Order: sequence, then structure tokens, then C-alpha cells
Amino acid sequence: MKSKYLSAAAALLCVAGLAACGGKGNGSIALVVQVVGLDRGGLVLQNNGGDDLTISAAGSASYSFATLMAPDSQFNVTLKTVPANVTCKLANNTGKINYYTYNQTVVNCAADPYTLGGTIRSVAADGTGAEPLSADGLVLANGAQTLAVARGASTWQFATPIGNQNVYGVTVLTQPAGQQCEVSMGTGTMPARNVVDVAVTCKKPQ
Repeated sequence: MKSKYLSAAAALLCVAGLAACGGKGNGSIALVVQVVGLDRGGLVLQNNGGDDLTISAAGSASYSFATLMAPDSQFNVTLKTVPANVTCKLANNTGKINYYTYNQTVVNCAADPYTLGGTIRSVAADGTGAEPLSADGLVLANGAQTLAVARGASTWQFATPIGNQNVYGVTVLTQPAGQQCEVSMGTGTMPARNVVDVAVTCKKPQ
């Protein structure tokens, strides 16, 4: 009889703490994901095909799924919705959750990149007689990016693409020998396409 009472007591203890007795029980661990590089809202993650996590803010931060998980249960984080013109990649997004793995999932996002460029011409002082750049030494800049434009060029393009929705501002860093250059349509926000219409006009002396 005593053995029967002990067994019943042990069973009650297991019901109170199923995880300790090897059972799944109710969830007790929040699954955390680290989102890196997201510059706009609209990202939706999903765990095990049903638990959605909506990321509405830009920036790098950690987020938790609402549904708590039982220790040693399987998690599988996937991308349900990705904002337009953004690419996101998952790392360490599957496994069994415990107090070592609950925050291992990383989502790396970046705005899709597009090129920035345009046309260039040399003209007479009165704006006539357009021709390819006819002087040496022109250097264009966009923030920290610089570009040396060679004599004879009629088009140009920065080497490093720019993420969609990032701002740009093209300026003349160094004027070419004997000419004065101006930039038109040189500022804006990067659209979801290559920019090819920034115009640089260099005037020759009279």
C-alpha cells in the first residue's frame, strides 16, 4: 500500500513539472530571433508553419515569438513575407529548443542594390557643342564613394551599388583641368531600378 501512495505522489509531481520528467508539457521557453540590417517594416517570420511574428520596425533588434515552446521541442523558422526590394537570409533557424539554442536564429536582411550613374559631356561656355569629356582630372563623389572619370567618357557609374530606399547625392569632388562641371538630378532616394540619368555638364573656358 505504501508503494502505491509513493507512485501516486510521483505522478502528481510529474504533472506539475512535465519537462523534468521527460514530458513536453506546456511551453516555457520563448523562441527569440535576431534581425539584422532590416531598413523597413513588413517582415513576417513563421515558426513551424503556424506561429507568425510580424516585424514592423526598421533596425537591428531581437524579437520573440508569442507562443512559448516546451523544452526539446522542434522549431523551424521560415520567411513568410519579405518586404519588397529586400533580401533576407536565415541562419541557425532549425533545431530543438533549449536554454542554449532558444536565441540562435539570425535573420540577415539587406535592401536590394542598384547602380548609380549617368551621362557626362563637355560644352562650350555658351552651352553649345556638346562632346565627351575633354579634360583630365574629374572626380565625382557620392558620400564616401568616389569615381575618377577619364577624358573621353560620355557615361559613368559608381562601382558600389546602393540599396533601395537609401539616399544618394552626387557632387563634383575635383574639377577637371580648365573646365567647370555641374551636376543635375544628382540627389534622390534610390528606386527599385538602376539610376542612369544623373547628368554632369562641364563647361570649357571662353
